Amino acid sequence: MDVAIITGGTRGIGGAIATALARRKVRLVLNGRKEDDEVRALLQDLGQLTDVRFHAGDASEASTSAELVDLAVSAFGRVDFVVPAAGGPNPGRVTEISFDQWMDAFRVHVHAVFHLFRAAHPALAVRGGAMLMIGSVAGKRGCPATVAYQTVKGALPQMARALARDHAHEGIRVNVIEPGIIRTRFHAAMTPEAERNNLDNRIPLRRFGTPEQVASAAIELLTNTFITGETLAIDGGMSMRMV
Repeated sequence: MDVAIITGGTRGIGGAIATALARRKVRLVLNGRKEDDEVRALLQDLGQLTDVRFHAGDASEASTSAELVDLAVSAFGRVDFVVPAAGGPNPGRVTEISFDQWMDAFRVHVHAVFHLFRAAHPALAVRGGAMLMIGSVAGKRGCPATVAYQTVKGALPQMARALARDHAHEGIRVNVIEPGIIRTRFHAAMTPEAERNNLDNRIPLRRFGTPEQVASAAIELLTNTFITGETLAIDGGMSMRMV
């Protein structure tokens, strides 16, 4: 059976992808910052579906990626899928954020992907595998007051194309999924006014997405062995509209 490593795999989109894979009997190595009651409840639920391991740690640290791969190989003997889903908001204009905040956005959203691919590469190359990056439609269209977040998310599609091209001969595929406004903790601070504006003026389908809808598309990109170097938006049409 296949094995997946998912950072940020205990909540939100990462958790939904973990659940969707578990239903397909994919064995899981999940990462989050800490093991709390909510994480333990998820692990118990997933354990009814598949074999699952958890490793706490900072996904932006190279050592965490190495430890996750070591755990997957020692527990299950292989790695087939890697999903660097850890992340968070990085608000502010360039005149408002510090250089440390700017660099932290890269550390969490770009460097973490670099570390995980590097650590998992030898295992992925054994029989071919897939990495799925979690981008954002904020990386393809201008948004107010999120310069660092937009920049790092905009970097992921090109990073995916570069990795996909370099490692296709090993059977490794790399793709990106770009969620729009998905109802998770990430958007918990959305005001009623912003919610109304998003539904009335920004999203043609006039509804928000769910983590499960993102996970459904993620499964296709992970398991379809003839897709690589591609970026797929899941945003209700938000990123394609001009007005």
